[in-house]
Amino acid sequence: MKFIHHPSRRIVLAAATAAFASFAAPASAAEVFKIGLIASYTGAFATWGTQFQNAIEAFQAINGKTVKGPKGEEIEVQIVPRDAASGGPEKAKQLAEELILREKVKMLAGFELSPHAMAIGGLATETKIPVVIMNAATASITRGSPYYVRTSSTIPQWAAPMGKWAAENGIKKAYIITSDYAPGNDATEYFDKAFKAGGGEIVGVARTPIQETNFAVYMEKALQAKPDAIYMFQPGGSPSIAFVKAYVERGLKQAGIKLLGNGEFAELYLPNFGDDVVGVISVNHYTETNKLSENKVMRDQLTKMFGAKGVTDIASVAAWDGMQMIYMALRENGANAEGLKYIDSMKGKEIRSPRGPIMIDPQERDIIQNIYIRRIDKIDGKLTNTDIATIPMVKDQWKIDNAAKK
Repeated sequence: MKFIHHPSRRIVLAAATAAFASFAAPASAAEVFKIGLIASYTGAFATWGTQFQNAIEAFQAINGKTVKGPKGEEIEVQIVPRDAASGGPEKAKQLAEELILREKVKMLAGFELSPHAMAIGGLATETKIPVVIMNAATASITRGSPYYVRTSSTIPQWAAPMGKWAAENGIKKAYIITSDYAPGNDATEYFDKAFKAGGGEIVGVARTPIQETNFAVYMEKALQAKPDAIYMFQPGGSPSIAFVKAYVERGLKQAGIKLLGNGEFAELYLPNFGDDVVGVISVNHYTETNKLSENKVMRDQLTKMFGAKGVTDIASVAAWDGMQMIYMALRENGANAEGLKYIDSMKGKEIRSPRGPIMIDPQERDIIQNIYIRRIDKIDGKLTNTDIATIPMVKDQWKIDNAAKK
């Protein structure tokens, strides 16, 4: 029997084929650019992953999940999160390998801990995958791979300005008590150096175990040394709360000894303290309650999306600005450029951040930014950081000191 091709049948088949082809591979489909976000969502550092991701989601809610490339093409930016679970560097490296090999991510981001960031330098260089470091603050990190860019800060960026400010503002003698790990040791070194350069005298130094919560002995020794101030660097949370409690209970505040700190007094942690911290001086690159319009946009969006859990901190602003840099690089290079092209697009670019102006150092790929000296005040019944001094566009002092070793 001869099969007869009916014209109408051919038309229906042709239409169906065209429709399927259109559904399977639409000509206008956006290219996908995947970013692997490695951070802790569980364990001792669990707040970091949530803070990073909330800020990224808030950024994309305002700026969209797509960005136009250099030829007007649509690029869909997808975030692929992975929980580092507050684990060791091998865990971070394993997650990075999985994201690159299985998920085919074209960029990595996150990294709250320095050992995590340091662990993937060789992998980033080998696979030519750019890495946007959103916290890890050990100064030398960005020299670990040409594919690293940092949007957070370094410890010397905090400690050196605090030492200088203290020496210039009536503090003649200081006692240093810092947690005994790399960031704490950096804090000791750079506060010490800047304070002495300004004419100050260090009358004692103590290093404490990283999980220490009993500071009575340290406070007794500090009290006997009769300093004008104690400079502290402790992990935010149980150690820093216990430190302040001991400072008050052992009579140092009553004796008129000032307390100088760092990120322990971020807005996120202030509800853990009582009014005893009023008057405490701290240093940071982001004061959460600043009046910048860019800060209002970010804070309002986070509150709108996450309510009371939308409190901003240094993780929020670093992730927000990381996304600003990534979107800018995608607009210039599209979704399929060689990894260093994205890094090159970020170098030397100054952008308006919720923290103030920032720029990526073209030589070091590290951040240059304002550093703020703040005092804790009680405003409308709430503990609040208030800026009392601004040190403009500070470079990482460690890299300045070690320029010849690059």
